[in-house]
Amino acid sequence: MRIALAALALLVLSPAALAAETAPPPNIASPTPAEDELPPGVANDVAVPGELDGSWRIVLDDGGDMPLVALDITHGADEPRAAGVFTALPGLCPDPATACDWDGVTAEITDIVLVDGGLIISFNPSADVADEQVFHLKPVGDGSWRGTLEGQPPRRVLMRRPPE
Repeated sequence: MRIALAALALLVLSPAALAAETAPPPNIASPTPAEDELPPGVANDVAVPGELDGSWRIVLDDGGDMPLVALDITHGADEPRAAGVFTALPGLCPDPATACDWDGVTAEITDIVLVDGGLIISFNPSADVADEQVFHLKPVGDGSWRGTLEGQPPRRVLMRRPPE
């Protein structure tokens, strides 16, 4: 009996037995399946970007293309709302010829809503409630959006993808 226990102790405590117990599992690389190979429940959870998803630039719609604001929007397909971040550019100032504190401000967009075939984007480049900027836009056939800025002063604007 003592011999059996001693043999068992040697087997359990032997370096080969310890190495076998602590050896890492073999490295088995499994490729990531394509969306069409995923199980049905998982495939439906893959987010598809919506038409607003990505970077945009809003400029004055006066032929001069003075930049007002840059937008980075996250939008899911068929979602009525989106979220994003804006960066105020020099043209957004109430008097674009004079620099203001808004120039270069980056913050979250208050609201982005697709409604009645159009788009409403609102944000505030300052802590003053009176400085709220609201864009009302309608789609244009070339993928851009055209409308108005209800800021001070009100202006005609064009939203489009920035040049590559």
